[in-house]
Amino acid sequence: MTLRTRLVLALVALTTIGLAVFGVASYTLYRRSLENGLDNELRAVAEPIGTRLVIESGGRHFGDGGPTGGPEPTRGSLGFDDYAALITADGEVLASIDPAVSEDRPSLPAGVGEADEVRLLTVRAEEGAGRWRILVQPVDVVSGSPTAARATVLVVASPTGDIDARMSRLLRIELVTASVLLVGLGAGAWLILRRGLRPLERIARSAASITAGDLSRRVDAPDDDSEVAHVGRAVNGMLDRLEVAFAEREATEQRLRQFLADASHELRTPLTTIGGYAELFRVTEDRDQLDLPLFLRRIEQESDRMRALVEELLLLARLDEHAPVATDPVDLAVVAADACSDAAAIDPTRRVTLEAPDPVVVAGTDDQLRQAVGNLVTNALRHTPEGTPIDVSVAAADGRAVLAVRDHGPGLDDAALHHAFDRFWRADGSRVGTGTGLGLSIVAGIAAAHGGRATAANADGGGARFVLDLPLPPPE
Repeated sequence: MTLRTRLVLALVALTTIGLAVFGVASYTLYRRSLENGLDNELRAVAEPIGTRLVIESGGRHFGDGGPTGGPEPTRGSLGFDDYAALITADGEVLASIDPAVSEDRPSLPAGVGEADEVRLLTVRAEEGAGRWRILVQPVDVVSGSPTAARATVLVVASPTGDIDARMSRLLRIELVTASVLLVGLGAGAWLILRRGLRPLERIARSAASITAGDLSRRVDAPDDDSEVAHVGRAVNGMLDRLEVAFAEREATEQRLRQFLADASHELRTPLTTIGGYAELFRVTEDRDQLDLPLFLRRIEQESDRMRALVEELLLLARLDEHAPVATDPVDLAVVAADACSDAAAIDPTRRVTLEAPDPVVVAGTDDQLRQAVGNLVTNALRHTPEGTPIDVSVAAADGRAVLAVRDHGPGLDDAALHHAFDRFWRADGSRVGTGTGLGLSIVAGIAAAHGGRATAANADGGGARFVLDLPLPPPE
């Protein structure tokens, strides 16, 4: 069942309940009003009719002012279809006035003559399905002597046929009116909801097409403050996030595939070398002709290369897990000084300068920060011509610790600037060389793990400048 159908049915059901309550209330109040009018008429004729019946029964009627008499009232005080009677406590009818236009009479309840107070009742007719409204009123009738009183009641009754007819007409009017109103309301609500929910249908169609894989599409949301507009904007916002998430996932999967391919290639090269030397040693019959020290040295070199690659891969895997790092105090000035000393030992022909006038202490893991700084300096040594100076600086500014490594080499092209920190990426696109292609990736991972970032840019005056930017701990 559609939402539109449920809403229309709910509206019609609630309206039906409301009309039913209103109809019952109006029907009850209107009938009570008509019965009250009839009761007033019965009260008005009770006194003169009672006087007449007392006279006919041979007695006198005593009202509030004592015995009364006078001229016999005419039937004009009683309707032609009304009934009146004097009835004793034992049920004897002393006198009565029967309806002039009908032989039907009210079916009086048992013990009606024993009533000691005025009562108004609705009873059925003796014959047929009609009903009567009766007034029962005690009176005093004296026969012969004022001292011999007999308990008697006056019964005045009028048929409710006119009231029943009016109520039947009212019921028919209410039913017809309610039916027309409900049909019109249901049809109108259906059309209004159809028009109001049309944007939702468009949103549903757009969403159905989007589920087929076209995440670039957006739903047509109305430019207003309606609920449909809110839904449309929410769906579009969700699609924006989904598109970004799918793009990031695709990029991550692509990087993972590339990473696996690169790792496989990097591991294949030393494995092939080791396997080649082992195969050559196995198939050579005159092994005295082989340069075994060379074989062993090359196997050891390739093993060291594989070990370094695996260790770097494991470090990157740990960094990708975003595990919490230590918060030990580490002086970047000391770390940079040690890295510069190591560089001078590796390549004594280089001029490596350090500018770190003051200690710059950050919170982190000493080993990881030393590896990050060492990788930056090693990268400068490896990718610049021999004799190229390298400048290292450490400073603190605006709550940040900034360690910069600048070389005076050829600098970085656009591709290198964009991919400098990608895994296994090399500026010349080759997969050979002394490095693993993971050094700068490790720098970026360590920087991110410590709440910082690593950036690359071309320095003013030539050369490349790599920066390790880390947050300083809050002052105590």
